[in-house]
Amino acid sequence: MTAGRGVAGERQSGAIRVRFSRRADRAALLKLGHPPGAEEILAPSISGRLRWFLNGTLACGLVAEDATTGTVVGSVHFVRSRRDPATWVFGLWRVAAARRRAGIGRLLLREGTRLVPGIRRLYSYVDWGNEASILAHLRLGFEAAPEIQGKAGLGALTTIGPAAPPVRLEPASSAGQAALFDLYARAIGPLWLRLFPGHTPRSRGSTWGAWWVRDGERAAGFVRLRGRSVTLYTDPAACDPGLLARAAAQIATLGVPREQEIDLRGLPRELAARPGPITPRILMGMVDVTALTG
Repeated sequence: MTAGRGVAGERQSGAIRVRFSRRADRAALLKLGHPPGAEEILAPSISGRLRWFLNGTLACGLVAEDATTGTVVGSVHFVRSRRDPATWVFGLWRVAAARRRAGIGRLLLREGTRLVPGIRRLYSYVDWGNEASILAHLRLGFEAAPEIQGKAGLGALTTIGPAAPPVRLEPASSAGQAALFDLYARAIGPLWLRLFPGHTPRSRGSTWGAWWVRDGERAAGFVRLRGRSVTLYTDPAACDPGLLARAAAQIATLGVPREQEIDLRGLPRELAARPGPITPRILMGMVDVTALTG
């Protein structure tokens, strides 16, 4: 394929043109197989764009279009990280079933990094078990993090392992901030830290709203509360169903409703593969997008 520039806001490679999405694309985007509502994200209204802007969110949707027929054959959505303006997350990455394995997925990401200024690093999340998507990422040069992330209802999480012996929650103090970050780093893993090279203990801010999870004398994790969100970070080497169940029981004592879904970081792969209430996902990252554009 030969790549070239089209009009402003688009790039063409052979018979495929990549451009920013428009509201007129909404019906075509749904035909790609996106769930209802995805078209609002990929091609937002003016009021939707305004809400993002006021919220400090920089995002854009792109489509791949057959330059001959004008048919939309793929899509992707980019969102800039608030932690690092050079790191972006992407999602809603989809190619029409009849046009897959023809390089359109790679083209969307490659031309997207050229159309959207400032993208240096990329990452996305793939649902556990979605082997086709994992392989597609790996073929393009993405790395898969060994640590798994997930979500689960707090009440359901208390049932996946034995309730004894109980763990205890201990408020984290500012004096323990470095130790807190060390455990945080084990939970999120080295790939995440490479995606955010400026991530340091100082950049994490204060320890307000954090509680150590003490399993005997060992710090096996910590809980972070921010507004209504609750995240449990665990050391993958110490995480098992019993620890999660016992930690969840103690989190409930902080006033978190049992029906609330909490975020989980630092799950070992063998735990994610077990049936149960946890919805796991894999971080896929590319720390240098020249692997796509070079």
